[in-house]
Amino acid sequence: MAKQTFKFKDVIIASIVADRINKGYIKESNYKYDQEGETYVPTSVANKNIMREILTPGQPVRTEMLLLGKLPLSATDKDFKLADQIVDHIEGLALKALSDELAGYEKNIYNVYETDEVTTYDFGLIASFPSSYKRSAKSEKLEVQIGKLCSDSGYIGKAGEKIEIDLKIVKHIFSRNYNSHIYTAITTDNKLVSFWSQKSPQELVKVGKTMTVKAKIKNTSMSRFFPGIKETQLNYLKKVA
Repeated sequence: MAKQTFKFKDVIIASIVADRINKGYIKESNYKYDQEGETYVPTSVANKNIMREILTPGQPVRTEMLLLGKLPLSATDKDFKLADQIVDHIEGLALKALSDELAGYEKNIYNVYETDEVTTYDFGLIASFPSSYKRSAKSEKLEVQIGKLCSDSGYIGKAGEKIEIDLKIVKHIFSRNYNSHIYTAITTDNKLVSFWSQKSPQELVKVGKTMTVKAKIKNTSMSRFFPGIKETQLNYLKKVA
């Protein structure tokens, strides 16, 4: 029996629908035991399984999605537009591929794209790409914004100085390795600042919002994530308003 293959763009569209429905990437489906019904019921469905149902209808996952209230599984105009953007992005990797600069995840995705014959075996690889692409696009956009705002700015002070300052949060990530929240912010005069905290954005301040803090300057250096931009690192930070 010949293995079933799909066009790359069709699989990308299915992955975008799954990403939208799940509000991100879920690697594996999860279940809980319902004592009353004496059966396992789904609490989440893996993106790759949603993709299988979209491209090969009739899978048990449709019943699971119905139980979770996550039907229909049809693509929207925004999904098609995002698919075009993702395919354009992958096509743009051709020069890197020719010069053997691609590695890891990008290389694997490009190799599948080049064949334009995707099997269900590849669904797990492609399933996480919409989330990965959106994070990358968001980071690139922020890098451009920071470059424009902070390129001519210096540090807010010297290491060891205590300060009180208004900060607008522009980025947040959670580091599982260090079990800590890492924030990037800019001052009212467009100077770049970073700090770590045990508090989440819900506890401290959400991205896009401004707060007044008291802190101590830990270090000043060129930013690792925003090339050519001077960055002031803070510690002992306390929100005061």
